[in-house]
Amino acid sequence: MSFFKKIFSSTKDNSQKQHRRVSGEVSEVYTDAYFQNRYTEEEIESSRLEGSLKMIDSYFLSNSIQRKIEDPINHPLNLDQSVEDGMGIHMYSKAFELEESQVVMFLTVAFNDYMIKNLEFKLYKDKEPEFPMRSMTLKYDKNGAVLSLYPFEYCLKVLKSESTFEDLYLKIKDHLENLPNKDELLDKLSGED
Repeated sequence: MSFFKKIFSSTKDNSQKQHRRVSGEVSEVYTDAYFQNRYTEEEIESSRLEGSLKMIDSYFLSNSIQRKIEDPINHPLNLDQSVEDGMGIHMYSKAFELEESQVVMFLTVAFNDYMIKNLEFKLYKDKEPEFPMRSMTLKYDKNGAVLSLYPFEYCLKVLKSESTFEDLYLKIKDHLENLPNKDELLDKLSGED
């Protein structure tokens, strides 16, 4: 069984799905079969990643802004800086006649890459997303305890100045250190102590 701890989502209680709602730290219990039927692991296309990182680098260079973290360019502090400092990458991208969805994609791809390389997340496509902005999800699995996040949705929060990539990164690091123990949770759910 896999356990999903969703930080930024509400879940539908749908009895047709093979999961149970549980109280406490864990929000849902899924079977492995359910997970495999719903999610497909994805790779970030190298050309998409390269384009995203170049766009972010171009923003810093064109606006003579010194990055807070020299390397990697897609560190959460740098991504926040690209949104907040100077005219902001959103306005900068308009000069290239890019749409908001493209800006969201640049930042999302860059953030996904950072989380995959630095915190061992995996990227998945959700075949049954609860909301349109949740078709892409990042998941971290530690012995069956899974932490999920929705990068598109979160990126929009950052662009609307409702949060920052660094806030999310720090929150996730804290949650990774406190993931529940699968065996203790199964004992608790079955009534054994």
